[in-house]
Amino acid sequence: MGQFFKNIRFRIEYIFMVGVCVFIRSLPYGFLRPLAELAGFCIFLIPSARKTVRENINAALPELPLRERRRIGRRSFWHLTMNLLEFIWTNNRPERIRRCYAMPDDLRERLQAHLARNERIIFVNPHLGSWEASGIVAPFYAGIKMAAIAKPMRNPYLNQLLNADNREKTAGLEVIFSKGAVRAALQALADGKSIGTLIDQNTRGRDGGIFVDFFGLPVPSSTAPAVLKRRCDARGIPVVIMYGTTVRLDDGKCTAHTVYLSKPFESYADDAEVIRELMALSESFIRKYPEQYLWFYKRFQYIPQDCPQELRKRYPAYARVVRAEFFKRSTRA
Repeated sequence: MGQFFKNIRFRIEYIFMVGVCVFIRSLPYGFLRPLAELAGFCIFLIPSARKTVRENINAALPELPLRERRRIGRRSFWHLTMNLLEFIWTNNRPERIRRCYAMPDDLRERLQAHLARNERIIFVNPHLGSWEASGIVAPFYAGIKMAAIAKPMRNPYLNQLLNADNREKTAGLEVIFSKGAVRAALQALADGKSIGTLIDQNTRGRDGGIFVDFFGLPVPSSTAPAVLKRRCDARGIPVVIMYGTTVRLDDGKCTAHTVYLSKPFESYADDAEVIRELMALSESFIRKYPEQYLWFYKRFQYIPQDCPQELRKRYPAYARVVRAEFFKRSTRA
């Protein structure tokens, strides 16, 4: 009986979201900005959301004046909702993708040069600007075949609508649903596709995460980019790691940017050094575009066990010292 009512709820949620998507896609582009202002303000009114954003910004950017930190927090809600609206609005419409997303000519030429050499790219993205657009611009503008690893939603109807149907906006973009993300990504790379990964998620140690500095605070990050590169090298699959982000510029368009690692991959001491550099790149872009970062996410949730007491005071109130289960799943006798 419980499954019956759950299925009804799933269908109601699906019908509601279909209506929302149809409404957004029917709007002229000029209506998206004021709608984002309204939606962003509504989210800002939620005390828990506002509190998380302020705590994150205070932890990451304590040197900024209080007024500036509050401005960044308020504008981050607008950027979040505007990016979501644009993502829905562009639904498989090339002219709309060109209206919202851009790629500089020199970047397009670099990506196509990798394509000509049959080299795959491991794109490492933060939750900055429009991270969904980062998976669109490479196949759309440069012809790069891409695979994005997505966590399936509990509602199977919404999963199909918002993930598969809505993310595969252009030829060459594929969404992979898999619990074994590294295995699925490795297979996609072997099949000639490039991969998009998110660098700033709270990956537990038992899932391949390590603590690296982020705004001066140790946070867990996935080693997947380095692991994939190393495994591809062992199999003779030509792959390069490229930090990428798509941020909104003064002209209103979300424009792609990329940065290579500072030295050959084999010159790094270990995977941790690679991830530290990628996180440093991420921090530098966030400092340049702080209002476009996803401060809504509890990025500073985990505190390492050996963290000095003075440093622990900088973490947000929601942060907790990790337990043994963070590194290894508990087992029953």
